[in-house]
Amino acid sequence: MARIPAHRRAAHGETRKEQILEAALRVWLRDGFSSAPVEAIAREAGLGKGTLYLYFPNKEAILAAAVERFSLLPAIEELVGKLRETPPQQAIPKLIAALWQRLRERAPVLGLLVDGGALQPDNARVFQERVVLPGNRLLASYLDECVARGALRPLDTFVAARALVGSLIILVLSQDVLGGAALHPLSDSAIVDTITELFLRGALAPP
Repeated sequence: MARIPAHRRAAHGETRKEQILEAALRVWLRDGFSSAPVEAIAREAGLGKGTLYLYFPNKEAILAAAVERFSLLPAIEELVGKLRETPPQQAIPKLIAALWQRLRERAPVLGLLVDGGALQPDNARVFQERVVLPGNRLLASYLDECVARGALRPLDTFVAARALVGSLIILVLSQDVLGGAALHPLSDSAIVDTITELFLRGALAPP
């Protein structure tokens, strides 16, 4: 096999990792996290098991990378950066709508974590440290600035940020992962508008 030029090795490595992550998600969603060995992921990716181990030492490392890839953290970072100077009355609806859309796109991954047996204690800790807490802190930092400007009343912004994202996660789990949409459909606009109203009515400073 032809050797890869040095200047292309990094890009080749990232492509290989993406190939493995996509194959892992297909296998886990089909067979379950606990039941699928690394060999099945390698076969799905069209690679030898030894090649897969060049990029990930075990199945848990693949899961950690998959969680980071499909996390909300980049979306929160981007949105907070764009909306940092925007009053919460305008920023929060945009934030909620964008996060809801991204969560729905990631519903299969959430289902894997919650219902597919992937979120064991060690994996849950990685998920908290790499995804949940950094995103929570980013959103809380925006709320802190709103409190400092007098746009929001004094509150625990870390709890408020977690409650905001958590309500969206619970809804996407109940509707898209656990089958609630088939029993009682909810429109995207109803979800976004209602959560926005609930959050702002509780958080806005009195006029």
